[in-house]
Amino acid sequence: MCGIFGCISPDAANRVLEGLRKLEYRGYDSAGLAAQFPGKNQPMMTERTTGYVADLVSKANGRFDGAHISIGHTRWATHGGVTDVNAHPHSSNDGRITLVHNGIIENSMELCERVSKLGYEFSSETDTEVIVHLLDHEIKMQPEPSNHMQAFTNVISQLKGSWAIAVMISGFDGILVSRFGAPMVIGRGKDIISVASDVLPFYGACSEVCFISDGDNLLISDNEISSLDSERSFEFEVLEGVYDEADPGNFSHMMLKEIYDQPTSLSNSLSGRISADGLNAELGGLTLTPEEIRKLDRINLVACGTAYYAAEIMSSYIRRYSSIRSEAFIASEFPAKSVCSGDTLTIGISQSGETKDTIDAILEAKKNGSHISSFCNVIGSTLSRLTGNGAYMHAGPEFAVASTKVFTNMIATGLLFALTISDISTKRKKEIVGELRKLPNILQKQLVDDDGTIDKAARLLLDSDPPIFIGRGGLSTYIASEGALKMMEITYIHCMAIPGGELKHGPIALLSEDSPIIAIAPSDSNLNLMESTVRECKSRGAKVILITDHEGPICQFADMVIQTQDTHEDLTPFTSIIPLQMLAYKVGVLKGVNIDRPRNLAKSVTVV
Repeated sequence: MCGIFGCISPDAANRVLEGLRKLEYRGYDSAGLAAQFPGKNQPMMTERTTGYVADLVSKANGRFDGAHISIGHTRWATHGGVTDVNAHPHSSNDGRITLVHNGIIENSMELCERVSKLGYEFSSETDTEVIVHLLDHEIKMQPEPSNHMQAFTNVISQLKGSWAIAVMISGFDGILVSRFGAPMVIGRGKDIISVASDVLPFYGACSEVCFISDGDNLLISDNEISSLDSERSFEFEVLEGVYDEADPGNFSHMMLKEIYDQPTSLSNSLSGRISADGLNAELGGLTLTPEEIRKLDRINLVACGTAYYAAEIMSSYIRRYSSIRSEAFIASEFPAKSVCSGDTLTIGISQSGETKDTIDAILEAKKNGSHISSFCNVIGSTLSRLTGNGAYMHAGPEFAVASTKVFTNMIATGLLFALTISDISTKRKKEIVGELRKLPNILQKQLVDDDGTIDKAARLLLDSDPPIFIGRGGLSTYIASEGALKMMEITYIHCMAIPGGELKHGPIALLSEDSPIIAIAPSDSNLNLMESTVRECKSRGAKVILITDHEGPICQFADMVIQTQDTHEDLTPFTSIIPLQMLAYKVGVLKGVNIDRPRNLAKSVTVV
């Protein structure tokens, strides 16, 4: 969460505002910037506001033009409410030191007590402000007043937790930065050197990037990067990739555009990963060969949120197609000591590759002897560099906070992985791979064939009791969970997702007349069981919204039927998820909420 961007450059503040706009997916509760001007040894000029970067631009109103050093921040609140005074940057009492911070200072209460005794007053509720007061005190205690780097290092040594920090000091021509457990990178280009939470703000300004390490305390000036560690060297590499603007085009929202992007993004994920004869999947990029993986004791998948439900589906594919034990874990609950050894592979799954809980789980896996790998969507992310091997999802940039096309590419990458290491018959593999190659076209048809039922279902849900999502047989159960999550993220409606067979073991008590049930029932081996569950719901007066490719008896028990396209039963997660994404989107539109930036969420979760 939170985005940091700072730079030393002509017109630095305007560059920072532009950089913050590209980082806003990391948090959009509030924003702020600070700047100093050439030849002026005065308190920092700062501006902070709740709301978006656009609001900050309006409040700044051109007053920062001509600044040559600037830092800025977009906030996702963890300590203290969403207010102007809790927004970053935070400044010393005399305004001569200002800093921005991403992460959590776990010993902030202890430090605040110590700093208060030194006579400092706090104006915010954050865990960040204490750092600036500590630095102010430490600078004043230095035998040489200009030894800011040593003072900064002394302050960092007192912190516990995770952080990426950037500091400016009046009259000091540089930016002090520190990284520990939170992402931070340095960019360099013509007439600019920058520091940021990720590489996105560098596009269009920098041509090179330097990935700094955990534990680095650095001084960035206009012509060098320096450290108290005289042996520390810094290597820049070419900044790869391109930056695509968040442009919905003819669509009303980025989320809707990204739902419709799925045929193309899925094609990109499959491209080059199916053999020329169309018989085999060939997912490369992992250090271990398929033969070595087949000899392992187990495969662990660790992820959070949407990625966790994708991991559950991936794990199901691995168990279906091989004899390897596999299990998906919520990253923050990963029992590494119990499930990791030299005979295991642990794969971290993350859209951004910056998810703190997932990174921590992978570190624990490595500590306990497991082989590690990752499936990410962002090239050069912390997770992909940490594991040093794995596969990219190739979904392209996803700007809407609620994930849609990346979820599809996650399960596609997991399916390709499972097929690559499988020991199923050639005939069965050929059948699945053949259907997989058709899937982009099937999804395209799914998106085009809209008979209006989803709109009717959205209107029903708008004024109903909280819906219950049900599925049976693993794959559909996890799709039900992802569908419920999407509905909660976009509409703020409380939802439940329950395996269909579990409904009668307690949750059925929630049903009353007109309670909405969203049932995922593809034509698979569990269809008859799902019919029984749907009938149980209907007999208690529930309103059943059925998502199915079937046209048989189960449909007569539904109030609304959302038809999906016919495909192999192992591929039904791809066809079932699209109407659930569309349903959440349409309910959100009816409610008038911010579809692309739901409240309290961020695209990249970098705190624990």
